[in-house]
Amino acid sequence: MKIGILKEINRNEKRVVLRPKEVGELVKRGNTVYVETKAGVGVGFSDKDYENRGAKIRDCDFVYRNSDMLLKLRSPTDSEFKKIKNKILFSMLHTGQNPKRVGFIKENKIKAVEMESVKNEFNERYVDATDITGEAGVLYATRFLQKIPEETNVLVLGYGRVGSGAITMCNKLGMNVKILRKSEYDNIEHFMKGKDILVNAIAWPDEERLKKNYLVTRDMLKRLNKGAIVLDLSVDYPNPVETCKPTTLTKPWFELDGIIHISIYGYPGLVPVSSVNRYSKQILPLVAEIAGNEGLERIEEISQAGKHIYEATIFPTEKEKKFVEEKVSEEGAAYGK
Repeated sequence: MKIGILKEINRNEKRVVLRPKEVGELVKRGNTVYVETKAGVGVGFSDKDYENRGAKIRDCDFVYRNSDMLLKLRSPTDSEFKKIKNKILFSMLHTGQNPKRVGFIKENKIKAVEMESVKNEFNERYVDATDITGEAGVLYATRFLQKIPEETNVLVLGYGRVGSGAITMCNKLGMNVKILRKSEYDNIEHFMKGKDILVNAIAWPDEERLKKNYLVTRDMLKRLNKGAIVLDLSVDYPNPVETCKPTTLTKPWFELDGIIHISIYGYPGLVPVSSVNRYSKQILPLVAEIAGNEGLERIEEISQAGKHIYEATIFPTEKEKKFVEEKVSEEGAAYGK
């Protein structure tokens, strides 16, 4: 296949979807890989590094026009989506939070593999840096602390991979951590008292988000210490903390009622080299699977990984249209979009 790697254009985004090493593996398997010029400079990879591994360096328009499959880490922006027609797109998409993207996929006849939705039979993601999210989030929050870590009290909601990453970093820094368990939710106000950081790492169920039910209300935040920080790692919206709303790498935080709120879409972008090293190794086998099959046609029949890729793919077919329209309608109304 002809595989195109696009430069990430989101402000302050330094990452690239594949390193030269993994690009070289795709070339060895007989694929042609086009890399947009300067795609990897943000994490230290020059165009020459990619050329040395067999890639062809081309400008943006060439990559869009001539590739069978386009690779990105971050979801395409509206302007980027307009350039993608009748292609395979392999990217993070987060369509649940951004249903408008499903409309672009349908309109432009894109076969879109939603990277974060490729999961095995145990619901584990093939491409996963959620522990990095937790660690990087805590490190970023420390810049707002008015205390040394040993005097910092932290309350963590949730203890999955994201929460575990946060707990690991808090412990490394010597912070005092309390993990709130489900059985303690009814007494959350008691446990919030005297805390300097409130970490949300709960995957809030769809039904709770749709109803805008909150575990932590705005009034409850008064229980935290003066100058406290709310570190939202799940970035669902609405989410368990009433005052949270998504932020970006460009504007990572906001202040409300004297409390710093951090809720970044793409926390691993705070540590671009580490996250690229992780993602690139994870993404390679999936892209190689698609390329080896020369596309997505009947990919679910060739292997277990192929089946999981198929399940994470949004197809713009007539069969899928009714589902897509219903999803956009429901979620668009729910999120006010």
